[in-house]
Amino acid sequence: MITKQYIILMAATAIMASCHTVKKALPSAYDEAPENKQPMLERPAWPNYDLHDDRSFAAFSHVQTAPRGEGIYVQNEDGSIGGHGRTVIYRCKDATYLCYDWDVPNGQDWWFFRENSGAAIIDADTGDRYVIVSHEHFPLDQCFWIYGHKNETIRLISRYPALPPSVKRIQIYSPSSESRRWMSGEGSLSKVYNLDDLRPPHAKIQEKAKLKKQGRIIR
Repeated sequence: MITKQYIILMAATAIMASCHTVKKALPSAYDEAPENKQPMLERPAWPNYDLHDDRSFAAFSHVQTAPRGEGIYVQNEDGSIGGHGRTVIYRCKDATYLCYDWDVPNGQDWWFFRENSGAAIIDADTGDRYVIVSHEHFPLDQCFWIYGHKNETIRLISRYPALPPSVKRIQIYSPSSESRRWMSGEGSLSKVYNLDDLRPPHAKIQEKAKLKKQGRIIR
């Protein structure tokens, strides 16, 4: 015979399980690290690498690609478009990943890039600088070629220290470096951006869901 106490116990268990499920479904404050496959090294940099001789640059193929159109073009303080492609930031628990997505021009099968040590994500409210740790799979402070991605969007990913939850608004800083033909080497500082606006689309959906869960504010 099913007792009244048993029915009450089963109902309480179901309610607790339901609450546990809802809790697990709530969005996380952190993203998962972006996929970043190991590229193929087609040619190493010359031992006597020379910024002014592009034959001395390392060359890579089969690099990480990204959806076309993701991210935003970050503007410099003067309103110009920065030279880093579209920007997406993954705010992970143990690191911050700054992604630059480049649409390879139609008919173009090669392009060269460079990222400088000293690049930083700046907390716009405190001035704290979180300096680049690595340019994943690629060298820092050297130009390098990428081949074989005609009409695709390639993704270059840099790793930075994890940003504490207190960081809400940021600027992206690129230091000055040696110049060459068609590369001025001038440093840049972006406008101030809300960090969440630069996160991947799923994070923005999660933030909206989180706000929705909070319900109305009634005064």
